[in-house]
This record gives sequence, structure tokens and C-alpha cells, in this order.
Amino acid sequence: MKRVGFASAIVFSFFFATACNQKKTDTEVSSEDIKRQTGEALETTKNYLIQKREEYQTQLEDKLHELENKIKELEAKAANAGEETKAKCHEMIETLQQKQKDARNKLERLKSSSADAWENLKSGTENALEDLKKAYSEAISRFK
Repeated sequence: MKRVGFASAIVFSFFFATACNQKKTDTEVSSEDIKRQTGEALETTKNYLIQKREEYQTQLEDKLHELENKIKELEAKAANAGEETKAKCHEMIETLQQKQKDARNKLERLKSSSADAWENLKSGTENALEDLKKAYSEAISRFK
């Protein structure tokens, strides 16, 4: 028992002696360090948001391109239809083309917008694309 107590005392003394010898490793942080790190964080955030914005614009561009191709297919079908159907389709296609033009204009404005205006234009562009998609679906259902 005395040996365990003696060994514990030696270990404790050794630990205490080495702990007292250690220097404080914390370094002071200057205002310049904070400014630099904050600037780096802001730059990283800005780059991330730009990347996400570009990805989103690409997705919208792809959706619009897909709908433009579908409208062209509908035009081709209408060209081969009878006169009465052709007249009805022509009217629907003109409406689709106008909605397509509106969606394209909004997408272009979205691409060139500032960060502040981007959120408002984003929802307007989404609505224009959704409106075009809905009009296309209605046109297809009437054409069949």
C-alpha cells in the first residue's frame, strides 16, 4: 500500500513539474487578423453564392430551351394538320411564343441583375417559365 502511495506521489510530482514548465501557447489575435479572416469568409461566401446563382440560371436556361424545342415540335405537327386545326394551333402557338419571349426576357434580366434585385427577378422568371409550361400543356391537350 505504501508503494502505491509512493508511486502515486512520484507520478503526481512529475506531472505537476512538467505542467508548471509549459508555456502559455495561446496567441493574441489582432484586429488585423480578424479583418483578414472576416474578409476571407466574405469572399468565400460571395463565391459560393455566385456559383449557386450560375447553377440556378443554367437550370432555368435548360428548362426554357426544352420548352422552346417542344413549341417547335408543336409547330411542325400543326403544319401537317388540317386547315381548321392548323388555324387553332397557330393561335395557340402565337400565345406560346409570346410567353416564351417573356420568359426569355426575364431570364436575361435575371442574368444581368444585381444581387439585391436577383431574388425578385428570380421569382418572376420562375413564374414566367411555369406559365409557359402550363400554356404548353393546355395547347397539347387541345391539339390531341
